[in-house]
Amino acid sequence: MGVRIREKRGKLYLDIMYKGQRRWEALDLRVPKDAAAKRETMRLAEAIRHKRELQLTSERYQLLDPVASKQTLTLYAEKVAATYDKKMHLPKSLKYLRPYAGETLLCDVNERFVDGYRAYLLGQKTIGAATAKHYIDALKALLAKAERERLIEHNPAKGMKTIRVPEQKRPFLTIEEIQKLYNTPAPGGELAEECRRAFLLSCFTGLRLSDLKTLTWGDIERAPEPMIVKRQSKTKDVVRIPLAPTAWELIDDRELHHRDELVFPRMTASKGVNVYIPLNTWRKKAGIDRAFGWHAARHSFAMMTLEASGDIYSVSRLLGHSDIRITEVYLRLLDSRKKEIIASLPELKDEQKTFEFKQPKQA
Repeated sequence: MGVRIREKRGKLYLDIMYKGQRRWEALDLRVPKDAAAKRETMRLAEAIRHKRELQLTSERYQLLDPVASKQTLTLYAEKVAATYDKKMHLPKSLKYLRPYAGETLLCDVNERFVDGYRAYLLGQKTIGAATAKHYIDALKALLAKAERERLIEHNPAKGMKTIRVPEQKRPFLTIEEIQKLYNTPAPGGELAEECRRAFLLSCFTGLRLSDLKTLTWGDIERAPEPMIVKRQSKTKDVVRIPLAPTAWELIDDRELHHRDELVFPRMTASKGVNVYIPLNTWRKKAGIDRAFGWHAARHSFAMMTLEASGDIYSVSRLLGHSDIRITEVYLRLLDSRKKEIIASLPELKDEQKTFEFKQPKQA
């Protein structure tokens, strides 16, 4: 292994020989003609060369990176967050991590820092316990990544006290309410009718609103049986959802479509399209008093399939959950299953039983 400084056409490079392979890395430095300036440039190049050699040595012998570990936690979090979707928890948590972490170096983050950040998040009036839990989990994942990259010796968030979040209500519709919606035309024109069909399709497939908006005819397989095969917008995982006859009738217009053509184009025709107003108007016309949003359709699908099958693993795959524990929440809402379990318990009769003991035969 070796790292040398090379000059080519007035520019400086690092000539690196590592693990039997040779490569050059540009330093973005030019060699000045002035002698004094040239000496300063070469001193800077030598400092960079030395740091790069230390990094390669630490990587080779699985030691901590002596350079990258000296960056601030905020800088490291921003670099990692830049590779994530802006809607994910780490990018969104930077608003709170920046003022708390300040100039704290990554290598100086310890258990006291993590516990303090937890208390700091819980003390914010702008977020609830559930959001605070998401943000502290994002920090835990970030520090786990730093540990894998040998930027810190150990993850100080391991074993930390988690944030307990009260179980949230998950609104869902009964089969009777879904039937009411199915039998009720949506007032308000073509957009309202498209929202009606999309919501009912979600009741029979569990698709999120984001997936309904991006659903194309290329996501639908017609043979041997109608099925949706779609990469989810949220998790990027692919789900395969067979279409029940009712679900297929909701979208089958018996016409030919291009693969990239949207199934519900009016829902995303412009940025100003509001898909919540038609849903609320339709709900009232169907005679359903309690309000609900688009995600209630996904909850309803989970409840109906669990109640019909009792197969939590298959339902979890249909929903595209990455963790079975997410699906287990629905089990606590199944009153019918609770009744079945209680009904299956043995009955104790209020009567005294007598037992007849036989006398042993005389020899």
